[in-house]
Parts: sequence; C-alpha cells; structure tokens
Amino acid sequence: MQLKNYLMQQKKLIQVFSRYLPVIFLGFFAFFINYYYGFIGLMPMDNTVLYNGGYKVLNGFIPFKDYWLVTGPLLDYLNAMFFLFLDVSWQSFIIHSSAINLFLAVSSYFLFISLKIKKNYSLLYSALICLLFYPVVGTPFVDHHATFFLILAFYFFISAINNSNNIYFLFIPLCFCLSFLSKQTPAAYGIIVFLPLIFLYCFFKKDSFKQIIFNSFLGSLISLAFIFIFFYIANIDFKLFYKQYIQFASSIGNYRFANYNFNLLNVIEKYKFINFFIIILTISIIKLWFGKDKNIKKIFNVLIAISLALILIFHQYYTLNQNYIFFIIPFLCAIFHSVNDRIFNKNYVLIFCVLICIFSVTKYHLRFNEHRKFNELEKVNLDKAVNAGQLGDQLKGLKWITYRYPENPQKEIENLLNVKKILSLDNSKKVIITDYQFLASLLNTHDYSPNQWHHPSVSFPLEDNKYFNDYKFFFINSLKDNKIDFIYETVEKNKTITELILNNECYSKTKINDMLIKLKINKSCHDFK
Repeated sequence: MQLKNYLMQQKKLIQVFSRYLPVIFLGFFAFFINYYYGFIGLMPMDNTVLYNGGYKVLNGFIPFKDYWLVTGPLLDYLNAMFFLFLDVSWQSFIIHSSAINLFLAVSSYFLFISLKIKKNYSLLYSALICLLFYPVVGTPFVDHHATFFLILAFYFFISAINNSNNIYFLFIPLCFCLSFLSKQTPAAYGIIVFLPLIFLYCFFKKDSFKQIIFNSFLGSLISLAFIFIFFYIANIDFKLFYKQYIQFASSIGNYRFANYNFNLLNVIEKYKFINFFIIILTISIIKLWFGKDKNIKKIFNVLIAISLALILIFHQYYTLNQNYIFFIIPFLCAIFHSVNDRIFNKNYVLIFCVLICIFSVTKYHLRFNEHRKFNELEKVNLDKAVNAGQLGDQLKGLKWITYRYPENPQKEIENLLNVKKILSLDNSKKVIITDYQFLASLLNTHDYSPNQWHHPSVSFPLEDNKYFNDYKFFFINSLKDNKIDFIYETVEKNKTITELILNNECYSKTKINDMLIKLKINKSCHDFK
C-alpha cells in the first residue's frame, strides 16, 4: 500500500514537472539569450546612460532635482535596486533586462495557452517574441521597458475578455502608469487608443459595464496612489518633474509631429511583415463579424492585437531610435492562430503564416542580434572586440567594440584608461560629461552632471527652445550648489556640451588629449550673477 501511494505521488510530481517544463525551458531561453547578447558590443551613450542613472540613485541623487531628465525615472530606481541587491556591475545591469525578457516570454506563453493554442505553438511564439524583444539592445532601455508594461496592459485586456473576468481591468491602469514612468511614449498613445476600446467592449457587454468601469476606476486610483507614494519616498519634486518630463518633452514631440514628413510607402515597406499580419487579422475580423457565429471575444482579441501593432508602428516611426518592434510579428501570428479555425477550413493559410513568422524573425534576429544593428554595429567585425574588464572589474565579461573605433577597439580602451587616470588624479569636485557613463562608478565618485542624457535639443533644450532659460538656470544652479570649478568632457570633436549652454566668458577650455577636454568655470561672468 505504501509503495502504491509512493508511486502515485511520483506520478503526480512527474505530471506537474511535465506541465511546467515548457515554462522552465522558455524562462531559461529568454533570460540567457538576452544575457548572451547583452555582453557583445555597445553604443556608449545609449547603453550606459541608465547604468549611470542607477548608480546615481543608489548614491542618493534625485532625478529632476539633481539632474535634468526627460526619460522615465523608474528605470533609474529599478537599476539601483539591482545594483543594491547584487552589485554595481555590467552583469547586474544585464540581469535586469534579462529578467524583463523572461517575464515577457512567460506572460506571452500563458496568454497563448489561455487562447487555446497548443503548447508547442505557444512555446514557439513566446520564444520568438523574447528572441526579438530585449536581445536587440541587450541592456535596460527606456523604450523596451515602456513597451513591456504597455504589452502587459494589452495582455490583461485580452485575458479579461477571453476569461470573462473583469478583475483584470484592475491591473491595467498600473501597467500604463509603469509604462509612462519608463517613457512618455508609447504609453500615451496606448492610453489614447485603449479608452475607446474599453467603451466599445462595454457597448457589447452592457451587463459588465459597471464592473469594468468600477475596476478600471479603482485601478486608476491605485495607480495615482502609487505615483504619489513613489514621488514621496523618492523625494521627487512634482514641479520639476512636470517641467522636464511633461512640458519640455512635449515640446520635442510637438516639433517632430509638426516637421516630420509622413511617408506611407516607407511605413509599408519598413514594417512589411507586421503589415502582412495586420492585413491577415483585418480579414479575420471581417470574416468573424459576418460569420454565422459572431464571437465577440475573438473579434476583440484580434482588434486589440491590431491596435497594439499600430501603436508600436506609430511610436517607432516618430522616435529617433533604431527599430525594435519586430518582436510583435510572432504575437500577431499567435493571435491569428487562435482564430484560424473559425475562419478557414484548412490549415494552409496558418502554415503559410507560421512560415512567414519564422522567416521574418530569423531575418531580424540575424540583423539585430547577431550583427547588433540597434547599437550601430551592423557593419563592424565583432570578432575584433576586446575585453572591457581592462577598464575595471565592473565591466568584466563585456566584449568591447563600438561604432567609434570599429577597427581598433583597443585604442578606445587605452584612451579611456588615460581619461580614467587623469580624472582620478584630480581630487577636486568636478563635473564629468561623457557618453561613457560608467566612468564615475569605475572611479568610485560622482559625475555631478546637470543632465543625464547628452543629446543636444533632444535630452535638453537649446537656445531656440522656449525652455532653454529654465534649463540654463538649472545647469548653472547645479554648478553653484555642488561648488564645481571644473568640467571634464569626453568629446568626438572639439565641441562640448558646456559651450551650448554657457556664454564664452564663463569658461576657458583646454584640450588634454584626443578624447578629453577640461573647462575651467569663471563664476564672475554675467551668467552666474
């Protein structure tokens, strides 16, 4: 009898293990595929700015107060948390983005299973999504985090409809909140599209209208409470947040919308595989609507998927970053898979779509992961990369190569070692403005830079922007408050960030070497009075 009970227990354990084995496999794949690519090459500014942001917050600096910020503060705090519990290192940095990639993969898998897609296909689509999501950049990135939380909001919407469970609407506002605190867009676009979708769904589900609105409203209150608590604990000044994150950032967005020439053919060609699935899903909606069995759940699942794809295309088109949205292809294919049996009698169309999905993901995997196109390394021989651990143990394992020194990455390392030595010999309190934003942590000091990002006109205003005087006041006050007499800048050319902000009489400039310029601040000039 005991043997029989033992065998029954073992059988149950095997069943549980086999049930979760695909999830375990998927989790390992999603985590380590990003972990692998996160150590291959980098773009100095974009791949290191959040590293420095996490280091700053860990050391008590406050976004918007201690440094001008136009991207979401959430990532600085998340990076600080990973640095706190692990250590300040490139490894901890990549573990952060890898964990998000894992979470997206597993969430996608359970969503597809709930849509009655077979396990092997759910596993395939989820693996393809995580292959093209975070690995294209490798490091934590504002667009990816913002998109991740946006996707979760739409996943919750689909789950609410598919499972007829309105409790999911409680979590949607928080997802939008986290997305917005990562970056203003695509969260803002998502909210604009999302509200009509909810009211449209309520029109068809009148009996659930009150519960949906109540849960959404309650979720919104919880989200607002989260923002107030977050700002209070972090000691973030709401006025500074509004000035930098809302007003100035909106001026950049408005300028782009006013001056960007929309090219429909370019959008069609650039996102041809996404557009292919949008067309397939549009046909699916028409067939579902006019079919004998008008399944509202299936119709809305497809409509939500199309809406998400269009939001991401719109966001990608108006952002200056490299393309990163091709991960949406397997998601769209999975949604079509979930409705295919109600549209076509045969599986020929589905098989063709799956093949298109695999082909396109393979194409973009080679371009963005293997060739590191997002980090502008597509035409660079990655085999020439050298060990970044030469700069310090924090960067151990990183294969150093950038678009700046593609033929001789060791020369860039040597230049940085020289810069590091010069900065370490200067014991004064100084500002370090650099694209290599790990330098402060390597030196175990602070950069005291008045702004986090160093993209002129995008991350801080120039003279032609109406917020320039606000930024100039912020910049000068930062130098005064921190008692700064010298600014060091690493530059590609001879032009510095400081020269874009201060008048000529406010500084004297000395070129130390090919990479480093030192500016002495003249606090008796007119700007400082």
